[in-house]
Amino acid sequence: MTIGEKIKKLRTDKLMSQTELAGGEITRNMLSQIEHGSATPSLNTVNYIAARLNVSPGFLLADEEDERLYLKHAEISNVKKAYTAGNFALCYDMCKNCQWRDDELTLILAKCALRVGVEEFSKGELHIALELLDEALELCCETIYDTDMISSEARAYFEYMELISPTLASSDDEPERMILLYDEFSVYSAMICEAENYGWSDVSHLEERRERLSADGSYALHVEARLLMENGEYGKALELLHRLLYSESYELPEPMLYFVFCDLEICCKETDDFKGAYEHSTNKMALLQKMLA
Repeated sequence: MTIGEKIKKLRTDKLMSQTELAGGEITRNMLSQIEHGSATPSLNTVNYIAARLNVSPGFLLADEEDERLYLKHAEISNVKKAYTAGNFALCYDMCKNCQWRDDELTLILAKCALRVGVEEFSKGELHIALELLDEALELCCETIYDTDMISSEARAYFEYMELISPTLASSDDEPERMILLYDEFSVYSAMICEAENYGWSDVSHLEERRERLSADGSYALHVEARLLMENGEYGKALELLHRLLYSESYELPEPMLYFVFCDLEICCKETDDFKGAYEHSTNKMALLQKMLA
């Protein structure tokens, strides 16, 4: 891109007319000639135009490779500020709108897609979560950086969502993942998914994994309730599930809330509370319909 083409693009992006950009230092006709490549601006003119466009003079003079460096320098600091502030949705949008993409930005974009996907998962927006988590996996393949942690965490959510509905399966063709022992949801998801598919007796390293969960956290309580149900102790399981549902200490992600409703329905039936079973079944179906909409 020539210097004139850069000036024209920056001017039109800012919705400026040639007269507005020319100001009082150069004529509109001179600016038109510069933009069309029929005149070469002096260094003073370059400095003047750059200041009015709020870019570095070096950016206007740079060749294509250097241009990418100028663009990155101008944008990467704001991207990092948004990321470190935990504003992942804003950071995601900023990364998507960047005019350049290197390995570093691709890694940040993958992390943001994962984090925003998890936020949508928690709100029960599962189809949006699915798209974002799939995008995170695709981005992992486009950078030279190690992205095993990102892909493993994303797959933990995929496996959990697929228990809710087969329509929520990832397009990823490599479903194998490592369990991130530092990430409680990854540990919890692995136990629930293995138990659903093979039974609690075949969940590998069960006690070791349970120790990875916060003792009084929602994941640990749900696993404990499931194990009580497995042993036929539905009354005790019901107490834990009610605690998860009604205590202000827990703010459950909607997909987890769906499974709590499922378990409450079973426990109520087993303890002859058919009114409660009906109420929880109704809540379960309403939540399922919302999440799959």
